[in-house]
Amino acid sequence: MYILVSEKGDLELHDSDNMRAFSIVLAAHSVPVSRLTEIGELAADNDHYWLDADAVEELCVRNKDQQWVRDFRAMLESVEPYGYYDRAANRVKAHVERVDA
Repeated sequence: MYILVSEKGDLELHDSDNMRAFSIVLAAHSVPVSRLTEIGELAADNDHYWLDADAVEELCVRNKDQQWVRDFRAMLESVEPYGYYDRAANRVKAHVERVDA
């Protein structure tokens, strides 16, 4: 699953059934990330964002589907031991990929 940040800065969740991967894809080399910073913050390494898990869930068109929500929450729990989910802050860490469109 990945969040696509369009050239206009809009956020869209894609491949939402893929619970084995999570990233942020910037559609062009320089896209506005203001919407992204509304739901998270750049991590100290500058290659990742910490995103509010509830906000990520809201981006999904299936966010009212209880099975999808359970699967998403299970994914978060599975990456917690590796430092990619902060349960106390309810935020998930996502790698940033830059793709020139």
